[in-house]
Amino acid sequence: MADAEGREPDRGRGAAPQTGESRTGLSAGDMLTALDDALEEHERWMGRWRRALVCRIAPDADILAPDQHLATEFGRWCASNADAPLLQQPAMRDLQQSYRDAMSLAHLLAERVSDHRPIPVGEYDELMRREDEFRARARRLRDAFRKAVSELDPLTGLSTRTAMMTELEAEFARAPAAARAGSGRRALAIALADIDHFKQINDRLGHAAGDEVLRAAAGRFLSRLRPTDSIYRYGGEEFLICLPDAGQGVARSVLERLRAALADRPIGLESGEEIAVTASFGVATARPGTTLKQVIERADEALYAAKHGGRNRVAGWRGRDGEEDGEDDAEEDASGYDGGDDGG
Repeated sequence: MADAEGREPDRGRGAAPQTGESRTGLSAGDMLTALDDALEEHERWMGRWRRALVCRIAPDADILAPDQHLATEFGRWCASNADAPLLQQPAMRDLQQSYRDAMSLAHLLAERVSDHRPIPVGEYDELMRREDEFRARARRLRDAFRKAVSELDPLTGLSTRTAMMTELEAEFARAPAAARAGSGRRALAIALADIDHFKQINDRLGHAAGDEVLRAAAGRFLSRLRPTDSIYRYGGEEFLICLPDAGQGVARSVLERLRAALADRPIGLESGEEIAVTASFGVATARPGTTLKQVIERADEALYAAKHGGRNRVAGWRGRDGEEDGEDDAEEDASGYDGGDDGG
């Protein structure tokens, strides 16, 4: 259950569950900043450690402090965010253990320097090995979070168009391959959603309120998707939804859930005002001989029809013969949604 508008559970793909904002407020951007700072701080710390060793002077007091890993900004940051889901991930746990191992040995060797005792070559080499391991782990994680930040929309937490096309192309190629293999999968459907009268919301209430609406809409849409579905921030007030294994009937059933999730309950703004918001949807299915670009264009045409048909509705793409696109699977269940509360 969510704690506020726009922070509903992550049910679909297209919103990175391991890198978005966690329940303790840590985001991919927070992690990236922390890792950048940790690497920089550690280089400075080790520089002071080596200076004491080479110049045969007393190490600085913080280097000799007990629980050395807690004497650094990174160590304290890890401790203060220990319950954050992102820090509970195996890669982050391994990084923190690697950091503690390096710092504890560095502390032990610093005490020997302080006591004017020699450092055995084997122990110095072990410290360098631990240092290399920590830096390598931190850099790999930093690069992963940097990639996540570049592919996530900071407002909604959804994936952006940068990540979208790669994932859509893979799903588009997978659909006919699965059908040929006799897996029982149906067509791939792609939908575009657009918040109705969004410009009026911005003009009347301001862009901050518009941002709140987009966050809440993204959260409500996510909470009504099947686990296999993906949703992306397509641009402005538009979202793209990828629905694998869905003909026109199943796709429309899923999209009707999304439409109702937004229309049936007003969005509460931070100002205390509540605002009724709706969205229009256009959907098209991948038919033999169509390209991904054509399917997206057809979904856009269907969205245009939904807008001109009165808004707050779902419209399927219609061919030249006027028949709606895709196979009729309306009787089949749009499986995967458990009817859970979005908490908004």
